[in-house]
Amino acid sequence: MIHPLLAALFLVVALLVSLRVEAASYPYQSCFEIASSLHDVPLDVLLAVAATESAWNADARSAANAHGIMQIQWPGTARHLGVSRVSELYNPCLNIELGARYLRELLDRNGGDLDRALAAYNYGPGRVEGVAELPAGATRYVDAVSGHRARIRKAASGTLSRAADAERNHVRFDHRARARAYAATLNARVRSAEFASRPTEDGYVVTMRIGPEGLSLHDAGLLQALGWPGLGAPP
Repeated sequence: MIHPLLAALFLVVALLVSLRVEAASYPYQSCFEIASSLHDVPLDVLLAVAATESAWNADARSAANAHGIMQIQWPGTARHLGVSRVSELYNPCLNIELGARYLRELLDRNGGDLDRALAAYNYGPGRVEGVAELPAGATRYVDAVSGHRARIRKAASGTLSRAADAERNHVRFDHRARARAYAATLNARVRSAEFASRPTEDGYVVTMRIGPEGLSLHDAGLLQALGWPGLGAPP
């Protein structure tokens, strides 16, 4: 089980970060920001790894027994990181923190070489460390993360340039099915707002429309815990 003090610290920081009003545009954005800050891993790298591993699907499970948004392998990597129950890997913010912590460890083991750290994240440290040339599969993974990272950076600069006429409160996805599933999940859990997915020029977004009575404290807390951006005003 994750140490209670770490869990408490992560929750406190999550609440503080989630109170900021920002034009964030990815699922669990504040959780990624917290993990990036805690472990000194670039935010766009974490987002790109999540995009590659699970398309930001917090319920993902692979044939290799990897779980959650950052695809933490069970039981080996999970137990190495202090997780004793596989169910903990389906807490998205905790899963993101674990992935960032593991990437920080791999970066340190590989002298800060991001490509080798990413290869080790995907293939396992024992299969890539000390080899002169990365396996072809590991190289494809590194290239996939790099491609997502480039798109994330481009989208970030585009968000700034379109801020005046863009809806601020939204979460971005690359795939329509994932956007629809995320909207459906939120609609099932949040009563004082409605969520809908729509296409954009560079993907799909899920937007929030707050009901006439405003966002309830319960729903606001839930959305903050899930990393929903910009709760200062309805879209």
